[in-house]
Amino acid sequence: MFLKASRAIIAGRWLSVVFWIILAAVLVQVAPNLQEEANTSQQESRSRSSLEAFKASELIAEKFPDVQEVMNNQVTVTLFRDSGLTTADQEYGKALEQFLSTRRDDIRLESTVSPFSDPQNGRALLSTDGKAALVELNLDMTYATDDNNEWLNQTKEVIPRIRNHLSADTAERDGAPAAPAGLDVHLTGGNAIWGDVITLQEESLNRTLVMTLVFILVVLLVIYRSPVAAIFPLISVVLALTISQGVLGIAADAGLPVSPNALVFLIIVLFGLGTDHSLLMFSRFRDNLLDGRDKLDALRSAVTNGGEAIFSSACAVIVAFGAMFFATDANFKGIGPPLAIAVAIEFLVIMTLIPAAMAILGEKVFWPFQPAKVRAKRLRQGADGRAARVGIWERIAGAVTSRPNRFIAITLIALIPFIGLLAGFRFDNNELRALLPTSTDSYQGLTVQREHYGEAAGAENAVSIIIESERPGWDDARLATLRKVGGDLDALPGVSSVTTPDRSTGPGFSADGTSVSLSAMLADDPYSQRAMDTVTEMRETLRQSLRGTDLAGSTAYVGGVTAEVRDNLATQKRDFLLIATVVLIGILLILALLLRSLVAPLYMAATIVVAYAATMGLTVATFQYGFGYSGLWIDAPVAAFVILVALGIDYSIFLMTRVKEEYRNGRQPTREAVRKALASTGSVITSCGIILAGTFTPLLFSGIKSYVEMGFAIVVGLLLDTFVIRTLLVPAIAVKVGERNWWPRRPQPVADEVTTASDEVVPVP
Repeated sequence: MFLKASRAIIAGRWLSVVFWIILAAVLVQVAPNLQEEANTSQQESRSRSSLEAFKASELIAEKFPDVQEVMNNQVTVTLFRDSGLTTADQEYGKALEQFLSTRRDDIRLESTVSPFSDPQNGRALLSTDGKAALVELNLDMTYATDDNNEWLNQTKEVIPRIRNHLSADTAERDGAPAAPAGLDVHLTGGNAIWGDVITLQEESLNRTLVMTLVFILVVLLVIYRSPVAAIFPLISVVLALTISQGVLGIAADAGLPVSPNALVFLIIVLFGLGTDHSLLMFSRFRDNLLDGRDKLDALRSAVTNGGEAIFSSACAVIVAFGAMFFATDANFKGIGPPLAIAVAIEFLVIMTLIPAAMAILGEKVFWPFQPAKVRAKRLRQGADGRAARVGIWERIAGAVTSRPNRFIAITLIALIPFIGLLAGFRFDNNELRALLPTSTDSYQGLTVQREHYGEAAGAENAVSIIIESERPGWDDARLATLRKVGGDLDALPGVSSVTTPDRSTGPGFSADGTSVSLSAMLADDPYSQRAMDTVTEMRETLRQSLRGTDLAGSTAYVGGVTAEVRDNLATQKRDFLLIATVVLIGILLILALLLRSLVAPLYMAATIVVAYAATMGLTVATFQYGFGYSGLWIDAPVAAFVILVALGIDYSIFLMTRVKEEYRNGRQPTREAVRKALASTGSVITSCGIILAGTFTPLLFSGIKSYVEMGFAIVVGLLLDTFVIRTLLVPAIAVKVGERNWWPRRPQPVADEVTTASDEVVPVP
C-alpha cells in the first residue's frame, strides 16, 4: 500500500504543495472562528448535560430568569486591612460605591449593596473582626447559557473597567476615589473570576504557540544543522494547524462538541506529533542517501517503510483521543474527538508535503549538510584502513541485547518506588484553585472572604433547590410540604441554613406557577469532600421528604457550585475507567495488526501502564509532598494517561516496526534485529521524545494549576518513556521473549551468516 502511495506522492509533489496551501487559504476565509464556536459548543454541551447540577441550573434559568441573572452577574469589591478598617477606609468604600453608581452605563451596573450605604441590609457584608468589608455590584449582562460569546465579550469589556476604577494609578482610575494607603482592594466573584480564568487560558494559548515554535525550530536546527530541514516541518505543521482549525470550526458549527480547552492541546499535539513524524521521514530519507541510494529510490523507501510506522502511530493517537467520544463529561468529549480529527489531517499533510519537499529538493533539503559527500568520506576512511567511531546508540544497543535480564531488573526496580507513591494520591476538588492562580486579583478577593467571613462564605456555598410540579398552584398544603422539606434539609449537619418560601415572602412564583425554589447555605468549604457529601445527603433527603406528599412525583433537583463539582468529579472518574479500557484495547488491536503478532503488543501496552503509574507517582511526590498541594485536579491524571499512551506508543511503533523490518528482510534472529533496530532508531526516538516533551513544557509556565500539573506529568512521562521504557525496557523484553515475539506466525529461517555486534562497526558522521 505504501509503495503505491510513495509513487503517487512523488508524481504529484507539486500538486500536493499547491492543494494544501489553497485549502488553508480558503478555510481561513470561509470557516467560522474556532474559539467562538468552541464557546458556543461548550454552552450547548452544558445544556444537554444529564448531570443533576446542570439540570437544576437549566430549570432555574428557565423558570426564574431574573433570580438566575442576579445570581450569576454579581461581582464583589473586597476591602481589607489587617489592623482593622479605619474610618478613612469606610469613607473610601462609601465614596467608591457612589462613584460607581455614576458610571452605571459604562460598567452595566444595576444596583449595589454595602454596609456603607445600607447599614441595615448590608450588615452581614462587614466582617465580625472588623478587618474586611464587601461591596456587592449587580451587573446587567447577558447570561452565559443564553449566549456564551456575548457574555464573554461583555465580561472582557466591563471587568477591566471596574478594575481600572480600583487601580492605584490616577490615570486609570478615571476620577474614582483613591484607596487609603495600606488598604487592599480586590474584585472577585462571578464574572470577575471566570473572566480571569478565560483571560489566563487565552494568554496561555498565545504563549504556548510562540514558545513551541521557537523550541522546535531551535531543536531541529541542532539536529539537522540545516535551516531547510528545520523549516519544512514547521511549515507543514502550521498548514495542518490552520486547516484543522478551519475544519473543526465548520464541524463545531455543524454540532461537533468542541471544548475551549481543546485549543491549547491542538497546538501542542500537532506541533509535537507533526514534528516527530517529519523527523522520522527525514531520518529514513537521509539514512537511505547515506547508503548510496539515488534520490527517488531513497524517497520511495522512506515513504514505504517510514509511512507504515507513521500511519500506525497516527492511528494509535486517533484511537486514544477518539475514545473520549464515549465519555459523559462534556470537557473530555469536547477535547478528544476534535484532536483525533486534527491528527488525521496532520497525517495527510505530513505524508504528502514532507515527501514532496524531499522529491523537489533531493539531498539539498539537508543543506549545507550533504549526504553524498559524507558517504564518500566514509568510504575513503574505510579504504585507508582507519577505524570508524562507534556511536553511543550502537554501544547501548549492544549492551541491552547482550544483557537483557539486567536491564529489565534495574529498570523495574528503579520504577517500583515511584509506583508505590500512588498510595498517597488524592484528588483536589477545588475547581477555582485548579483554574485560577493565587496571585490573581479575584483569587485574593476570595481569600479575604474565606478568611474573614468563614470557609463557606460567598455565593459559592449556596445550594439551589428547585421543585417542578405537574400542576400549577401553591396552596397551604403544598406550602406546608415545602416547610417540611426545608426543615428536613436544615437538620442535616452540613447545612448552615435553608430559606423556604411562604405567604409573607411569596412562595417563590415561577411565572407559570409550576415551580418553586428553595435556597440553602453549606456549613463547610464548598469544594471540600464534606460539602460534596452534604449535597449527596440533601438529594436523598429531598426525595425522601417528598414521598407520600402531594408533591410526590414532582421533578426535584439540587444544584449550585458544590453540586456541579461533585457531579463533574463523579462523572470524570467513571469516564477515566471507560477511556482507559477503550484506549488500551484499541492500542492492542493496532499493534497486533501492525506487527502481525499477539505477544509483542501485550508487553508493549503493559510497559505503557507501568510508565504511566511511575509518572503519576512522581507527580504526586512533587506536588503533594514537595509543594504541599492538597491533591491533583482530575484533569491531570486523565489527560496524562491519554496523551502518554497515545504519544508514548509512537516510540514503540518506531522501534518495533524497524525490528520487524530487520527480522524479516535480514533473515536474522530477533536479538540481532533488535540490536540493529535500536542502534538505528535510538537517536530518532530520543530526538522525538525531547521535541514532544518540549512542546508540552509551556504548560508549566501557564500559572494555571491544572495546566502545570498536567504539563509536569506529561513532560516527565514522555522523557521517562523515551529514555527508559522504549529504549531500554522494551528492547530488553523483546530480546528475552525472542522468536515468540512473532507468535502466532512461525519463526522464519535464519540466514547462515549473521553479523554480530562485535563484527560490525557503524561509522558516525
